[in-house]
Amino acid sequence: MKETLYTIGEMAKLANVSIKALRYYDKIDLLKPIHVDPNTNYRYYKDSQLSQLDLIKSLKYIGTPLEEMKRAQEMNPWLLLEFISDQEKLIQKKLDDLLKIQQNIAIVKKRMQRHLQTPALGEVFVWEEEETTIICAAAKDLKPNDISNASYSQLKKTVEPISGFLNTGFGAVFPYKNYTDIESIYYESIFAPVLNNQMNIPLQPGMEIAKIEAGTYVYIADVYTPEKYMRNYQKLMEFVETNELIVIGDVYEIFGAMHYSPNHQEEFIIELKVRVAKSE
Repeated sequence: MKETLYTIGEMAKLANVSIKALRYYDKIDLLKPIHVDPNTNYRYYKDSQLSQLDLIKSLKYIGTPLEEMKRAQEMNPWLLLEFISDQEKLIQKKLDDLLKIQQNIAIVKKRMQRHLQTPALGEVFVWEEEETTIICAAAKDLKPNDISNASYSQLKKTVEPISGFLNTGFGAVFPYKNYTDIESIYYESIFAPVLNNQMNIPLQPGMEIAKIEAGTYVYIADVYTPEKYMRNYQKLMEFVETNELIVIGDVYEIFGAMHYSPNHQEEFIIELKVRVAKSE
């Protein structure tokens, strides 16, 4: 019985693929026509090649690279089952990674929304904070005027592989006490918030994982200038004293970019906050 041959157009319709795709598969030796007319260069395919094309389409559907498709074509059913199982594991890993990305986006959105809900710049208010995981490092003679210091770049280099998404700011820690001026404030440590707790990469020497505890915080934010910084810090202290609050721990300073355009002058929003409890 003579076998039916199909033109490239007929094969494309039968297999629900494009003529362009069949030409490409021919070019890269993934699926070659059974016959090419030497006079017209027309390509012809046979029925059995539909099953070969089914495998190609299936592997393409699950994202298998072309070179891996060629390898799969030579496998027996047992090896092909093992191959497909491996592809399933790769897909699961991609799904897990996408879930982490989705979770990171949700955290960044939540932090940005909270920042945008600040009642007014330069005004003190009380906020309930969730626990935040941070990577911190000892500060070496760093002060509030050192926002662009290279030490933060080292933190960024460490945090990016963990979070992989927009970092909403860096921070510093210093003791809660009276200061005469901004030059007298020295940081004890600097830090970067991380978006998840899966710390599966080694930290650089001198860095460690820590927590900003959940609780009630007195908080003030403003566009950074040295004058505003000290004025806002004094407002923070006055609010604590007036309301007879007990400060728990140090001052947390967090700063982030006002905008990301290279066409604008560099500006930062500085947040100052301390954890407090009501006096008995």
